[in-house]
Amino acid sequence: MSARGSQRSAAERGAEAGHKPPGLARDRTALAWTRSALNMAGSGVLIARAAFTANLDALGVASAIAMAIMALLIWSHGQTIYRQRGVAGTFPYHQPGALRLLTVATVLTAMVAILVTVAI
Repeated sequence: MSARGSQRSAAERGAEAGHKPPGLARDRTALAWTRSALNMAGSGVLIARAAFTANLDALGVASAIAMAIMALLIWSHGQTIYRQRGVAGTFPYHQPGALRLLTVATVLTAMVAILVTVAI
């Protein structure tokens, strides 16, 4: 039996046992974290711009720095997941802590945006 035939039969055996090949799930997850980071960065720019327009310079600078740090952390986490799942395959697939943190960051962003909007 050739090497190609043995690989194919191993894949078939995995499919029969209920194991699915990873496919592009790892790439989609990394892209989702990148989209979330870009969303945070964009929201930070809009909040800072609104604060500067309303002459709330301290709030504008603070929100811009905070949102840039959050965006960097979110993007970095997505890249870490991508690398670790590709190399070791032992990184946990379900991360309620990371998703909870992203939810809290999103809610805080919305609250700051509402406060800046009301202050204008």
